[in-house]
Amino acid sequence: MIYDKILTIYSLLPGRSPAVRKLKAVSQHFYCERTVYASRFYAGKQAGQKLVRMVSMPRSVFDAPIEADQYCTLEDGHVYRIDQAQREQDADGLDINTLSLAEPEGKYELFQN
Repeated sequence: MIYDKILTIYSLLPGRSPAVRKLKAVSQHFYCERTVYASRFYAGKQAGQKLVRMVSMPRSVFDAPIEADQYCTLEDGHVYRIDQAQREQDADGLDINTLSLAEPEGKYELFQN
């Protein structure tokens, strides 16, 4: 696989109401696009989630863990909620994270320092 695009992982900061919660950048990674197959799409649909994208990225022992309650932006600029983060190996034996991405429930501002 060729990891030639960059994604940014965000954590949702706490706030008193959903309108004031903001996203804070945690890390950036190279990624490649994957296909959301029908079985995964319909499994997400049964759980009430609309999985729209799937990406893979190399994993290092120095990387912070990626959790299912985080968010990310891809090169298209849209914000996606990480529905599932799986640790596995690709065909070349490289340790990777595979992220299933869904549309977020609401709009969030990007927190910048």
